[in-house]
Amino acid sequence: MTTRKTASKSKDVKEVETVKTEKTQVNESGTVQTSDIASSDESPVLEKKAQDHTSVVIPYCKEFAQGRELLFALRSWYEKTCFPANLVIIGDREDWFSDEVSFIEHQRTSDNPQIDTMEKLKQAIESPEVTERFIWTNDDIYLVNRVSLAHIEIPKVLGDLNPKKFKGVYAENMSRTIMLLDKFGLPKQNYGTHTPVIFEKFKLAEMLERFPEAESGVLFSSLYFNSQAFPAYPVVLDWETDQFLLPIISQKPNEEKAIELLQRKVFLNNTVSGHSSWLEKFLEQMFPEPSIFEE
Repeated sequence: MTTRKTASKSKDVKEVETVKTEKTQVNESGTVQTSDIASSDESPVLEKKAQDHTSVVIPYCKEFAQGRELLFALRSWYEKTCFPANLVIIGDREDWFSDEVSFIEHQRTSDNPQIDTMEKLKQAIESPEVTERFIWTNDDIYLVNRVSLAHIEIPKVLGDLNPKKFKGVYAENMSRTIMLLDKFGLPKQNYGTHTPVIFEKFKLAEMLERFPEAESGVLFSSLYFNSQAFPAYPVVLDWETDQFLLPIISQKPNEEKAIELLQRKVFLNNTVSGHSSWLEKFLEQMFPEPSIFEE
């Protein structure tokens, strides 16, 4: 993953000398590449494009954080990404953040999580630190195998939106989402898979202009993807059979089964009920090495 310093530069990287370290190599442009190649003749060439890296954006509210979720999430992004990226956190700062974290302070604006997160999303749209096309993810989502942009770009759903399966504010927000989609005759698939997604700033701006009600508490990922003009056919996630996600919802899952399933997954996440001392230990074993995002 590229660093904050790299993200601030948009240069051709062609003939560069590299310095090999034990696990990474760093070229003169500052790009960190997890590779065993040390020869400039063999190093990949980063073509100059309109966007030569992709921002990974995480909304973060310290008040609701559990344990070291964010720390392990950042270690996983640093270790497992196969594309140039910079990291942006919007919300609260942790004392251990290094200068490689692009931090945008944002105070919690509502007790409704979707309203507060929408405000953080608007900060991402406006920020020059965030690329036009960016990844939106969470502090309790981890990469467990090497991930390309293609893994994230594939649309994923959990079936249709069904508020009867949920309770409280989330169910209310889902009902508002359904009403809004029904109003415009749009599909009602549930894109709230708790996996990283790709957003485009201009499409988000169009969504907010078309659906001003979105700021009153809706599931904006489902609103965004269901309202696309030419949506790609999504993958329906099923943790027992798919090759994308393993959700941890229990404090004492079957560790042997989890390890077996993770061999063919790329994402791991945990619910509030799934966070435990077992999970902390499990993540520590998976990601023991500090990342550049830690001081």
